Amino acid sequence: MGAVRMSKALRWGFLAIAVALLGWAVVSQWDAVSASLRDLTWGAIVGALAACIVALGINAMSWRAVMRAIGLKATVPEAMRVFLLSQIGKYVPGSVWPVLAQAEFARDHGVSRPRAMTGSIVAMVVGVVTAAIVGSAGLVLAVPGALAAYWWVLVVAAGLATMLVPPVLARLVALAFRLTRRTEEPARIGAGPLLASAAWSVLMWAVLGLHAWLLLRELAPGSDLLLATGAFAFAWLVGFLVVIAPAGAGAREAALVLALGSVATPAQALSLALVSRFLMTAADVAGLGAGIAIGARRRGPAATARAASPEAPPEA
Repeated sequence: MGAVRMSKALRWGFLAIAVALLGWAVVSQWDAVSASLRDLTWGAIVGALAACIVALGINAMSWRAVMRAIGLKATVPEAMRVFLLSQIGKYVPGSVWPVLAQAEFARDHGVSRPRAMTGSIVAMVVGVVTAAIVGSAGLVLAVPGALAAYWWVLVVAAGLATMLVPPVLARLVALAFRLTRRTEEPARIGAGPLLASAAWSVLMWAVLGLHAWLLLRELAPGSDLLLATGAFAFAWLVGFLVVIAPAGAGAREAALVLALGSVATPAQALSLALVSRFLMTAADVAGLGAGIAIGARRRGPAATARAASPEAPPEA
């Protein structure tokens, strides 16, 4: 019982720290973002925010497709709750925190920590690989003449796609376990769940590309949807790889300025980066609220059942 209470205390402590950092991310961005918002219509802002929220839900479905393969027996709302709450972990420096948070929350649904970590690592690899594929394809195909000069980028993207071949992925996960000094045997995930997860992930990048384009077309008229999608996926990937920055802060903005150099001035691209980050942070806030609401609805019937059955054990 003491260990359970300690685990809950640590979990709630981590949640409190992550929420505080999330709040700081919103407040600290406001002054810089407010100036950029003046160049945008409310239609573009609301549409882009809605796309961010939808993309967050799609990402949860990509994660669920993998987690179901390793034993997560959860409904869509329950999986959404786990994923949405875990996302605030990315505001703590280091890209590993969402993975650890997902592993802890998945344990509530009967999934062992090693299997949960396997699923979260695989889902993260799926997101990284699809970001690289969508980013490289979008940038190369959208810029006139780029395909002839940078065809090799598509070859690299195809090479990255081999990371999602089950035997190759199994070796990568085993390596991740060794680097984190875990002695357990990681679970194996078949081709079917990987394809489903990748399909959801590609759809997510398409929706996030739409959010970027809705903003970019007002900042830099004539911008292309394909280019906006490729640039955003590329910038996210750069931000993810810079693990010391919370949620890729700074690195993502610099990469977006670079990727959009052919259609937007540095000031326009930076405005897009600032507003986009703010809207994605707002989407994470909305996701946090949705996750808490789903949990409250889930506990409601459980509490009613316990009241009707006094002999039932209390919920852990």
